[in-house]
Amino acid sequence: MPFRIFSGKVDAPEMPLEDIVQRILSSRPDKTREELQAMIEAKVEEAKGFLTHESAARVVAVELGVEQLGVTPTHGITVKDLVSGLGDVTITGCVIYAGPLQKFSSQDEREVKMKHLVIADRTGELRVVVWGDKADMADSKDLLGRVVRFTHGYVRAGYNGRLELSIGTKGNIEDVSSDEKRGEFPILVDFNKKIDQLTKDTKKVNVIGKVAEVYLPSTFSREDGRDGTLKKLELQDETGIVTVVFWDSKVQESADVEVGCVLQLFGGKIKESLNGGIELHADSSVRFAILKNLPVGYESFSTDPIKIKDLKPGLKVVIEGSVVSQPEVKELTTSKNEKIRLATFEVADGTGRAKVQLWRESAALAENLEINKKIRLWCVFVDYGSAGKLMLSSSSGTGLDRI
Repeated sequence: MPFRIFSGKVDAPEMPLEDIVQRILSSRPDKTREELQAMIEAKVEEAKGFLTHESAARVVAVELGVEQLGVTPTHGITVKDLVSGLGDVTITGCVIYAGPLQKFSSQDEREVKMKHLVIADRTGELRVVVWGDKADMADSKDLLGRVVRFTHGYVRAGYNGRLELSIGTKGNIEDVSSDEKRGEFPILVDFNKKIDQLTKDTKKVNVIGKVAEVYLPSTFSREDGRDGTLKKLELQDETGIVTVVFWDSKVQESADVEVGCVLQLFGGKIKESLNGGIELHADSSVRFAILKNLPVGYESFSTDPIKIKDLKPGLKVVIEGSVVSQPEVKELTTSKNEKIRLATFEVADGTGRAKVQLWRESAALAENLEINKKIRLWCVFVDYGSAGKLMLSSSSGTGLDRI
């Protein structure tokens, strides 16, 4: 049975900044208030918005050898037990998201490295921020789907009110997937949806798939006069294909996404497409990662064509079959007095038979098709035809290969 996972906002307050400063000064009389304030500001600047002044002051306290500020070391606890301000934390969970390694420059022009993870245990989910050499170590391993133990971490409340664990130079990361207690933790597939499971009733989802097509970015003007950028791609798994739309900053971040790579979209937003189907949108709040290898639980992942008997309305799919009726191409006039072409034929694969309609430029794909010719259709949309039977219609990205 899948684990029920929750995550909630945290209202546990941080120790006031002034209290932390006073305790540091009492323990380190060799430091002036001005020196201490400069060290705290440097940490805030170095973290590029990922540390509050209170959290930065705690980091400075640790570096100056000051004992934990009223915090009891906590080992082997669960996500639901965490509160802001806990230090020397040990926690274990299944990694359900592993972001790319990020690099940026600090105020003093030193290179800073950081990697975001999300872990889950049977009680909830937790964001983990790994810094410095430990970020390099985490990036060198395929942690997605693995059960990992984090030690000597520090818990704080992020700007969105949710707890996160920081792992710095004193922290450690250990893969414990082979431990006998592995069964106590949820598995990665519990947190990801198959494409044919996506519904308009769901707000956000996690999806893993292979990139089937990438389109060129386009720009547009918003109502307020600002320019915007978007880029679309087609993401495929063994159940279907879905269009993913990257917006603005995500367009630049997705520059390395190319056909054939495996992608995890974490927290993608479900929107209804113009044809009534489903799209996944990725704005600044959505995370994604290019996967170097298939994660645990996805070893049998496949993008083989879908059988006609398994077709579901509202999906885009890839199918293979034989042409069983002679393609008919005709010209139609739309309500806007636009002349367009439509090619119609039927295809069968041994499990069923379906009508195919290729519209506009896609109609040319059916030229010179012969009966019994085996073909592969890419990115065709599944819907109900006028007779109530499932039908395949061309969409953006539709292709036809003669096999």
